[in-house]
Amino acid sequence: MKLRKRKELNYIFNPPVSVPQLILYQRIKQYYKTAELNYPIETHAGKIRWADVAIFGNGLNKEHYLIDVEYDGYLAHKYKRKQDRERDLELKRVGWATVRINKKTINNVFGLIEEAINASSS
Repeated sequence: MKLRKRKELNYIFNPPVSVPQLILYQRIKQYYKTAELNYPIETHAGKIRWADVAIFGNGLNKEHYLIDVEYDGYLAHKYKRKQDRERDLELKRVGWATVRINKKTINNVFGLIEEAINASSS
């Protein structure tokens, strides 16, 4: 029983990372040095939502942005569109833009991130 509780607590404080999520993070980190894997974000309701990949911008050009890049695997998100939209709205209320990536959009990840940065910087 103790081992099970320890695993549950570990998940609460450090969610698991999928292989596609890790690959996505490594690609993003090469271009965006501020990127962090599994970054905790507190919502207005006091909930902690985990960003698969968080990107921060507060650079010399006065751009300020908070981008949450989420990898939506088919099995994990097949029936969770409503929950994903609600989560995205929670994050938007605290200043985060969400970019959702899947296997069809992965090759355009940097274009989608740039769109989100431009939208949040204006």
